[in-house]
Amino acid sequence: MARFEDRLFRELVEQHGSLLTEPPAAAPVLPRRLRRRPAVAIALALAVALAAIVIGLSRGGGGTNAYAVVTNPDGTVTVTISELVGVAPADERLHELGLPVSVAAVTEDCPVERSELHRADVPPEVMSRIVETVSPAGRTGVRIDPSAIPAGDTLLLSANERRAGVIALRELLIEGSAPSCVPPGPGE
Repeated sequence: MARFEDRLFRELVEQHGSLLTEPPAAAPVLPRRLRRRPAVAIALALAVALAAIVIGLSRGGGGTNAYAVVTNPDGTVTVTISELVGVAPADERLHELGLPVSVAAVTEDCPVERSELHRADVPPEVMSRIVETVSPAGRTGVRIDPSAIPAGDTLLLSANERRAGVIALRELLIEGSAPSCVPPGPGE
């Protein structure tokens, strides 16, 4: 050892040598039941946290899997509807964003007549700039460019459940505002 360390060791032995010769005091032994309590408490806390996460995810965790309205960096908006219960919240979100786009469910009891929907007169190339079909995460949806929608017109997305779990979206550019529902068309 170095000289300093030797001197430090000698001082330690001189000052505390009696403690070094005595056997160490035994630590108190807790009953087995008391030693398990922290482990049980931690396991219980983890189980509660896991249950909260599962419940949160099953409820959508602040959203729902029935619909998605996603604003894209290029100014477009992607809308997907996977369940008819997602129509109203998707429509509300589009209105919150201030977009001239509405989503309406196709229902048998809709009081609106198809003749009341006035189709906007736009060339096909304009319509193809307004909306295109996409498949985000394997679900059918549409990507919309709101800046391409002519002033005073509304892009109406009609959501029709073709069979259980299969939602078809149809786009129609109409003059004015959109209804809250759409009656079935021929073949729907």
